[in-house]
This record gives sequence, C-alpha cells and structure tokens, in this order.
Amino acid sequence: MERRLPRLACPVLSFLVLAAACGESREERLKRELGYEAQEKQEAKTEIPDIPPHPDREKLRPLLEAIYSQPKIPDVTEADVPDNPHHYELEPGVMSVVKLPQGLSPEQKIRAIVKATAEADAWAYRPNIRRPYADQIHKIKRGFGEDQAELIQKAYADLKLLSFFNSPEADAAIAKLPADVRPVVEQMKAEYQKGKEDVWNRWMKIKMYARRVVSRDEPFRPLLRDLQKQMGLEEPPPRTWMESMDAPFKAWAKEIADNEKLFEMLTNLREPKDREAFLTDTHSVWAMEGSSMVPEKAKDVKIDPDLGFGVLREDLGGGYNDLTFVFSRKLKGDKLRYAFLRSIIYGSLLRDFQMFATAANDFAERDADGKIDPNTAMVPDKYDPLYAKCGSKAALDTLLLHYGKDFPVLQGLRPSTKKAEKILDIAHECVIEGARPDIYIPDPNDDKDVTGPAPGTRLALYQMLARFEKLDVNMAAMASDEKTEEDEIIEDAEAVLKRIKAQQEAGKGVK
Repeated sequence: MERRLPRLACPVLSFLVLAAACGESREERLKRELGYEAQEKQEAKTEIPDIPPHPDREKLRPLLEAIYSQPKIPDVTEADVPDNPHHYELEPGVMSVVKLPQGLSPEQKIRAIVKATAEADAWAYRPNIRRPYADQIHKIKRGFGEDQAELIQKAYADLKLLSFFNSPEADAAIAKLPADVRPVVEQMKAEYQKGKEDVWNRWMKIKMYARRVVSRDEPFRPLLRDLQKQMGLEEPPPRTWMESMDAPFKAWAKEIADNEKLFEMLTNLREPKDREAFLTDTHSVWAMEGSSMVPEKAKDVKIDPDLGFGVLREDLGGGYNDLTFVFSRKLKGDKLRYAFLRSIIYGSLLRDFQMFATAANDFAERDADGKIDPNTAMVPDKYDPLYAKCGSKAALDTLLLHYGKDFPVLQGLRPSTKKAEKILDIAHECVIEGARPDIYIPDPNDDKDVTGPAPGTRLALYQMLARFEKLDVNMAAMASDEKTEEDEIIEDAEAVLKRIKAQQEAGKGVK
C-alpha cells in the first residue's frame, strides 16, 4: 500500500524547508558562514563623572547664581592644567566645567571662579538663540583666527561682569557672601566700575567684523543692549561716504557717488548691495593735514611724498579695512584732486584679492629646477601697501587716458604718460624695486628663463588695469575684406526687402 502524507502536512513541510532555507537574511548568512557572532552589541554608555562641590564655589554660590543664566552653576575642580594669566581653563558647553591650576592663592581662586562662571554663561542654554554659540565661535575661528575667537570669549566674561557689577543685583548678592570671600568680590566690583572704559576698549579692539558675528545674536546682543542702557556704552554709529570727507573733498566725492559707473571703477564694488553698504558705512576718513577730522590715532601718520597722503590702516577682519587718509597741506588744486582720486583706488587695491592671488607665485619658494612650491605662494602682508601704491598710480593714469574727458571730476588731469605699455612697465618696476629681495627675479644669465622678473605681478597689474580701460570695438575693422558668394546672396536679399518695404510705404502693394 502506498503511504501518503496527510494533505495538510505538505504545506507544513514546505514551510519548514523554506524557513530553514530562507529564514535568515544575507547578512546573517554571511555572519554564520564567516564565523561572526550574530548577537547585537550594546552601545557603550558614557557616564559623566560626578564632580564634588568645590568649597570656594559653594562660598560664592549666591554671587554665581546671580551671574549665571541657568539654575545649575558650572562645576569647579582643581586639575593638572597649565596656569595662564586668567588662572583658569574652561571646558565649554551647556554643562561647563571650570578647571583651576594647582597652587593658586585663595584670592586667585575666587577671581578665577567668578570670571570663569561669567565666561561659561555665554554657553548656557538660551531658547531664543538663532545660531548656537558654539557655531558662532567656530565661524570666528574659521574667518578671523583662533586668537579672535579667544578674545571674544574672554570679552564676554568682562562685559558680563561689567554689566553685573553696575546693577542693583550685585549688592544684594555680595551681601549674602561669607566674610572671607566678600572683600575680594567687592574689590572686583570696584575695579569693574572704575575700569569700564578699559573693558569697553578691549572689546572694541577686537576686529569689527568678528564682533559683528556675535553682537547680533544671543548671548551678546541683550548684554550689549544692557550696557548701552546702563552706561551709554555703544559702538560708534556708521559713517557715510559724505560724512567721511573733509571739506576740500566733498564736491568731488558727491560727483563720484552720483555716477555709478565711475564709483564702481574707483572702488571695484561691482554689486549694488556692496556699493550701497560702502556708501552708508564707509570705514574710512579723508582729511587734510592738521584738520579736526584727523583722529587722534592718525596724528603721527607720515605723508608719502609720491602719494601726497599718508595712510593709517586698521584690519577689521574679513578682508575689510578701516583707512584714514591724511593729505599734505601743501597740495592744492589738480594735485590734490589727483591724490584724492588715487587714494580711493589705493583703498580698493588693498582688498583686491584677485590681484594678490595672481602675483602670489612671485614670492613662492623654488627648488633647484625652478619648480614652485604652491604652499608658499603668497604675497606677504607687508607688501600690500606697495602693490596699492604702485597699482593706484597706474590705474589712475589708465583711467585718465581712457575716460579723462568723460567725467567732470577727471577733466583737466593729465596722466604721467599716454602709452599704456609704459604705464604698466612703471608699475611693474615699482613693485619689483619695493619688494626686493623677496620677489622673484631670475638670473639674467639663465637661458631657460622666458618669463622675466616677477611675471605674476606683471600679469596681476595687467588684469587689474583692464577695468579702467575703455573697450572700443570696431566691427568694420574686424570684418573680412574678401566678399564671399554667401555675402552676395545676403546683399541681394536685403536689396529685395528694401524694395518691398519702399513699395509698401508708397502704397503700391506687392504682387
């Protein structure tokens, strides 16, 4: 008798076979075949070690809670960290930790804990912040350097304590302190109240565009607003283009500002928003020697006889400069006008990154075969004024050569030469002489050299001068003199069209 499995057994058996064959994934099968263990790994849990309360922090708790924006004040510990002028190291974050070097005196510990807590307050959680404070600091590091980022963080601590010690809350908090720490805190209060100008000046010495990264967001924005209300401390208002001009320059400056094309050529600001920003916040001063417009910081500026003016340059960060031009009182009439126009171009060339990038190879290190090390290709900062000086004269002469009759402010001024090639030669030689021995000058006996001295600089100046040239295109001169069969067909067609148009205008119609 033939034995058969029950009808229901077949699907069950099939299921078991399929389960055995198909129940594991390819990843599981691979692990099994290679001998891997299939068990899941648990994620390692990082436990934050408990830091015992520091006795000095506990004594200062009433004060620190008034300074810090969150209920839990930062932990304080004495650790094996190098000492520094601030006598503390801050481990930043929402849960900041203050680390004190070993061997500090009691007074140093108190001062360090108070100031470190004020610095840590910048890292405290704030629900209305637009960009996390860590991102703000990172942006400053990338754009302005670690030194500026460090100054920003220390400045917050000083500004925070300046605001706090000038508020009614300070006296109430100090009154709650134990007698052994209160005198030091009262001394700190007196120092901040007396030295408010020093604190503010340290903040203002940070590069302006680095300050702007943080001043428009929390935690700095409300703090700066409080300081303005409390003590009237605020950054100077923006100075417009016209407000930056001493009396002899105002008429010329207005004419330049009213002519978009001329203004763009002189300043190299091609975008309308950049031109508008410069007109409303110029960051420069044009003043005559001895004028009341010359700021105290520029009183000792030496006037360059070739330029006709002296320049005080302050780095604002982000490629921007605060420039003070002081013009010789001996300059009059056309000579003063020439120097004024040249100064505007001079300022624009200081931020002409394309020019400096093109000239960079002239300062690169070279091996025995003359191969350039690209990591060393950079125009040293000390030569920025040299390029601006040599380039501004060439640029203004080129502008006068091409547009001397087009703009009233240029009329009557004469270029030093009317030959474009000579203008370039003079500027090129000017840079070479001023940058010796750092700039590249090949051996005159080197038969393999085909570039000549400082080829990158020559190309950079040549490209820069292009924006001051008028490009006249003579299409007739560019056309070929030889008439082709195609030209004749086109001319015949044009003649037919002209006849048809003439008939239509005469009302004769067209058959």
